[in-house]
Amino acid sequence: MMRFPLFLLLLSFTSTLHADPGKPTEKERLAIWLKKYPQADLNRDQILTVDEVTQFREGAKGTATTDTSRKKKSRLAPTSANISYGDHERQVFDLWVPQSDSGGLRYPILIYFHGGGFVAGDKSGFDPQPYLDAGIACASANYRFVDGGESLSDIPLQDAARALQTIRHRAADFGIDSGRVALSGSSAGAVIAMWIGYSDELALTDSEDPIARESTRVNCIMPINGPTNLMPSWIIKNVGGDKSVHGSYVKLFGAPANEAMTLEVEARIKSMSASELVSEDDPPTLLIYSGTLDESLPLPENTPSGKIIHHPYFGKALKEKLDAAKVENELLIGFDSRGGTKTAMFLMNHFSMID
Repeated sequence: MMRFPLFLLLLSFTSTLHADPGKPTEKERLAIWLKKYPQADLNRDQILTVDEVTQFREGAKGTATTDTSRKKKSRLAPTSANISYGDHERQVFDLWVPQSDSGGLRYPILIYFHGGGFVAGDKSGFDPQPYLDAGIACASANYRFVDGGESLSDIPLQDAARALQTIRHRAADFGIDSGRVALSGSSAGAVIAMWIGYSDELALTDSEDPIARESTRVNCIMPINGPTNLMPSWIIKNVGGDKSVHGSYVKLFGAPANEAMTLEVEARIKSMSASELVSEDDPPTLLIYSGTLDESLPLPENTPSGKIIHHPYFGKALKEKLDAAKVENELLIGFDSRGGTKTAMFLMNHFSMID
């Protein structure tokens, strides 16, 4: 069977995004193409946008050669894979340590949480190489997904905190310095990193479980494309988009965003929003957004939810709160975090702040 070049297929796709009524919507077509070409999800948040399709199409066109056997560079194998921090199959993380024979040296560590709207995604999307090159160990963690019933927003958050505590508890075994820990993540993972970073100490000091007694306070956090205020009314007023905001809301909070919220649902949303948690003792923060602020807000109702929920305005609004609380922070807009040099320098500059 004849196979057409990928960039030609993508060209065909982008030319039909605004198809005739009766055909799949833009959002539905993007979801289909995400399944077919996950590599087009450039920020690895499990949500494909038109901008990402366009960028990926141009990249595919530019790299199309007669050498069709060229392989995509594979991710560096973990030093240890699928380390368990709980009983569920998704309560696992991968670990990379710069070198196995360190002469007793313990490395600082970056813990990364993947994106995917809390309903999809996997730890395998993280590239540790830029941080390993800087002498920073890395962990990439999975967590349980939400289902709108038994598993709501607190489940992935508590899982992530437990992963952090497990790494701290086993730091000596891993060759890790438990006093030099940073958090990062993209999209949903950014929400997790900010929730842990801006929450008060979550350790249960009286627990019989030694892992639960480990601290959850960290040196710094580095959220990527993170929505910092999850209240639907705030998002619609300030960023725009459809009143449903995002398809994950029902599974996250047990109710749609576009219905009158109960006090319980409203409290759940606020407890997960970074903007509600900021205080003066919070860790230094590097806010990273790949998008730009060069458009009028709020955006139209038909704007894809992926563009809305990752908009840099979230970072701008949070920066104002961090500044007011005198929390050290920096906001990078239109920034590709995958290179690692800027982000690795940020981490190394803050790995001496917690004893």
